[in-house]
Amino acid sequence: MRRILDMIRSGRVSDDPVSVLFHYVRGHMVNWVDGNSGPVHWVGGSHRGLQFLDKVEFPRKQKRYIFSPMFEIRYDTAFEEVLRACADRSRDVEQKTWISDEYVRGMIALHRMGFAHSYEAWNEGKLVGGAFGVQLGSMISCDSMFHRMSNASKAAYGQTLVHLQKRGFKVVDTNGVADHQVNYGEEWVPRWRYERLILECLREAPSLTDDRPYPKLPWEVRALIPALRPARVVVNRMPWRRAVAPRGPGAGNATPGEGEKPSAGGGAKPQAAAGVADAAPTTSVADGK
Repeated sequence: MRRILDMIRSGRVSDDPVSVLFHYVRGHMVNWVDGNSGPVHWVGGSHRGLQFLDKVEFPRKQKRYIFSPMFEIRYDTAFEEVLRACADRSRDVEQKTWISDEYVRGMIALHRMGFAHSYEAWNEGKLVGGAFGVQLGSMISCDSMFHRMSNASKAAYGQTLVHLQKRGFKVVDTNGVADHQVNYGEEWVPRWRYERLILECLREAPSLTDDRPYPKLPWEVRALIPALRPARVVVNRMPWRRAVAPRGPGAGNATPGEGEKPSAGGGAKPQAAAGVADAAPTTSVADGK
């Protein structure tokens, strides 16, 4: 019971994999408290960036990079290496990362449980790019990317979108909407719709690969889901939740090398969109300190 209370009350990022999973189910993401540097926290916002898998569109000029025969795409064969590569501070000019040590430990444990995954690009037996995310039924996230070879992250992300379509997934949580080349149809959706999608997707159980079936949610998370629904219904009826989506991502949205999605070593994550028309995207710290 104490563990559940800590999960509900605290927005602190811990290495407890069940707590990490619970915050993903709540629609939170890890980011700096001030949006740019310093301590990290679980945060939420009024909008979220999503890639619906029935709306994927690859620019004609990028298809030769996405589907290049130079890359072999694998899944979950080097999760920790992908995670730590995304967290590498040397990739950022300011030597900062939102991927804390506690988050790394929690995600490694969550991978062992079967909820966290890596999408990897290999060349001549070497890992040259990739991304990682968390699966919530037929929704899966892409939280950060890295590359050690040009176009490797494009190949990893683009081919993974196709793979997810074939495996029965419905949507990819991209945190925000990219304003650079690796954007194949992402769009802002209001938080009330995002939260509803999470609950809908949790009813389905596709798997990323045949050898790793989607596991059952921990009992602590299952026990808290019914309690989340009534609160969401009340909040979602508030007038400010029917906001118009903004024109684009907010200030601080990074544009890493070779057109990657914003990464741990590449500056700030995309902000969640604000609750008023034409406002810059904003986030709010999750409940608790």
